[in-house]
Amino acid sequence: MPPVTRWFIKSGMIWFALGVTLAFVAEFPGVQGSALLLPVYWHMLVIGWITQVIMGVSIWMFPRKKRNRKKEQSLLATGAFFLLNGGLLVRFLSEPFLPLVTDSAVVPIVVIVSGIMQVVAIILFIGEIWPRVQPKRKRKSGGT
Repeated sequence: MPPVTRWFIKSGMIWFALGVTLAFVAEFPGVQGSALLLPVYWHMLVIGWITQVIMGVSIWMFPRKKRNRKKEQSLLATGAFFLLNGGLLVRFLSEPFLPLVTDSAVVPIVVIVSGIMQVVAIILFIGEIWPRVQPKRKRKSGGT
């Protein structure tokens, strides 16, 4: 299993634990600002957990066209991992403040940057997986 696969799966489990914990705390009676946390914990669960586990397992399960043991770690997959998790962390730290800050453009810009980081991560992941998704005949013949 490539290291980046383990990173995706382990960080997915961490986001899952954080998302479920935050959801529990936000739904607890008397918690102030629980509505502000709703998009945050859903994002943690859907992108942080489900999407990352899918990405990690697909990098592991879909074979490469040409296997090179010395260069097992792909720059596209590594970049996708760090951008996705960086974007999630930035979103987690900034999104709850979005409705509270009306006179500053900083928080909305930070949330937009976190979204851009996540979109670029998905594009890098697609660039990593796209060549791997091909019929068995083409894989054996070395075609694209």
